[in-house]
Amino acid sequence: MVVLAMLLAAASADPIPGSWEGTSLCQVKASPCHDEHVIYRIRATGAPHYRIDAYKLVNGRQLFMGAIDVTFDAKSSSLQGPVNGNRGAVTFALKGAHLSGRLTLADGTLIRLIEVDRR
Repeated sequence: MVVLAMLLAAASADPIPGSWEGTSLCQVKASPCHDEHVIYRIRATGAPHYRIDAYKLVNGRQLFMGAIDVTFDAKSSSLQGPVNGNRGAVTFALKGAHLSGRLTLADGTLIRLIEVDRR
């Protein structure tokens, strides 16, 4: 019984909180945007809401870029939320230990493609 309870607890563990690392690649080449190596620290703020603390790595140092509040949609297995005071939005598709993201402006312009894996 104890083993079964442990297996059920592990199976129902929230797959989103934790540290994620990968790339954020600029899609508007004629802009001040730069490709970045990123680390996202995600924590639950009350189901189904999460906060992403975003960092970029520069010369081996983690520089805080800001926080993004997102909501998880279990049906589509995605996280989504506004950025820069609703001037844009971020959407991530969760597939196992991988998040594929898109950062877009309010007019639909794709700014970044983001690929991060759980660390």
